[in-house]
Amino acid sequence: MRTLKFESADGTVLQGDLLTPAQPLGTAVVCHAHPLYGGTRQDAVVAALCRGLVGVGRRVLRFDFRGAGASGGTHAAGPRERADLEAAIEAVEPAGTGLTIAGYSFGADIALSVEHPNASGWLVVAPPLSTLAMDQFVAAADGRPVHILQPANDQFNPPDRLREITRKWKSTEVHVIDAADHFLAGGHLIVTTLAGELVG
Repeated sequence: MRTLKFESADGTVLQGDLLTPAQPLGTAVVCHAHPLYGGTRQDAVVAALCRGLVGVGRRVLRFDFRGAGASGGTHAAGPRERADLEAAIEAVEPAGTGLTIAGYSFGADIALSVEHPNASGWLVVAPPLSTLAMDQFVAAADGRPVHILQPANDQFNPPDRLREITRKWKSTEVHVIDAADHFLAGGHLIVTTLAGELVG
């Protein structure tokens, strides 16, 4: 693991961890939960996603949004965090079509709002789908695979509501994690396992 510093579009300095397997087979960028509620790149669900992705050969950048962890700036409620994710993607210079855009909770919403020509798809956990306007979730109409891991007892976006919202999204699959709520206590292993299976 090595620390990586890079700048968002407005010059805000962000920091992340670059995790590199022995034989990289692609790249992933992972976004964390809401900074105002303690979300950072050290989040346990982010760590679970990273383990699964590294385990199937992905070079992974997990980073702190502005105003979180070791990054500069202040929280901006969504739009500038989209620019932070775009900067993170450029910082790892994904080549080919091996990029997975991933995130948890608030970070899942941001992930679904950003696309990249080299992306192979999205992998998100517990998106509230309330951070941004619905027309900003560009993954919905993209056609590349969107995998959503949704806790069965998510108190912010239950699976039935999520399925109704995403019913007309292209190439989207909802994978329900049984006996877990939005915070996924006790559900980290299944997140790691599914991340490896769905991306690998």
